[in-house]
This record gives sequence, structure tokens and C-alpha cells, in this order.
Amino acid sequence: MAAAIETDSEKGTRLARAYRDGRREAFDELVDLYQTRLYRLAYRITRNSEDALDVVQDAFVRVASGIDRWDGRSSFYSWVYRVTANLAIDGLRDRTRFKKASEKRLADDQARGRSKPTSDDEAFDPEEKAALLGELRDAIDALPPAQRAIVAMRHYDGLPLREIAEIRGVAVGTVKSTLFQAFRSLTRSFGQAARPRPERRVGETCGQPETD
Repeated sequence: MAAAIETDSEKGTRLARAYRDGRREAFDELVDLYQTRLYRLAYRITRNSEDALDVVQDAFVRVASGIDRWDGRSSFYSWVYRVTANLAIDGLRDRTRFKKASEKRLADDQARGRSKPTSDDEAFDPEEKAALLGELRDAIDALPPAQRAIVAMRHYDGLPLREIAEIRGVAVGTVKSTLFQAFRSLTRSFGQAARPRPERRVGETCGQPETD
């Protein structure tokens, strides 16, 4: 009879127990197993590659120094995922404290006649699909940190509600409520963005008059 295939979650929990029991090399295996996945999570919350790298590094530092705080009742991945998400949310909250100051500097620059910086996305004339994706990204970026984190867990990583609740340390009902609030905000953002476009004049479409 063939042996059961070990899942990544089972492997992570086994390695974490080995590390907690004193096998130091197990830590390097944990980093190899989870660093890419945790980076994706941190980036989806922070939207900044350097910040995401810092978050993941800090998360593994906490694992190395505080593995005894993992009680072993939940999977190790759930625990380190929660540590990473919380670090990313805290970092994002710190960054947003400077947002108004940055916006004021930009307004001052524009008042002095300086041109507004152009992002990579604005350097091109996007097609409608790209524009909509950009609007969605901007709307998600504007969500409060906790809402953005839960949206990332649910709709990017595909985690079940119960696991998200465990990671965030809240009830499943709170996760559902947070998702509802987030998508209500996104709906409002798209409602404002989806204003009617000016009608084209007769004959502008392939040289043919427009019809009702």
C-alpha cells in the first residue's frame, strides 16, 4: 500500500515541531517552504515589494525567536500566516499616517506648477479592461488595512472563512461582516467610476451613424 502524500501544511507543522524540539536546520526548510507564499500575502496587503520583504523577514524572525508561542493545536501555516498578516496590517496602518502629509506635498507641488508624477500604469493608454483592473486595484488599495487583508485571504489565496477567522483571531461572523463592508465599499467605488461616457457624434463609429 502506497504511503499517503504529505501536504505542505502537514510538512510545515512537522518541520515546526522539529524546530521547536531543537533541530535548527528545520527552520531553513520552513523558510524555503513558505517564503514565497507569505511574500504574496504581504504584498497584497502592503502593495509595496520592499515593505512585503520586510514583513516576511520580520515574520520569520518572530518564528525563530518565538516558536514556543505556537501551541501546536492549529497548523503551523495558520500561525505564521496570522503573524505575517498582522505585521503587514500594522505596517500599512503606520504608512497611512503619512498619507495626508504626502498628499499635501503633492498639492503644494502642483500649486507651484510642477507636473504630477506619472506612474507606470499611467505611462500607457490602457484598454478598457486594463482600466477596469486598475480601478479595482485602486479601490482595494483604498480599503482599511483589516478589510484589505481579509479580501486578500479570501479572494487571492482562496482561504475558507473559518480559517480566515482563525488566522485573524475573530469569529466567522466578523469575517463575513468585514467582507460585506469591503465589497460594499468596492461597489460604491465602481459606481462612482462608472459614470456615463459622452456619446460619440454620428458617424464616428466605423463611419456609420449610431442607432438606438
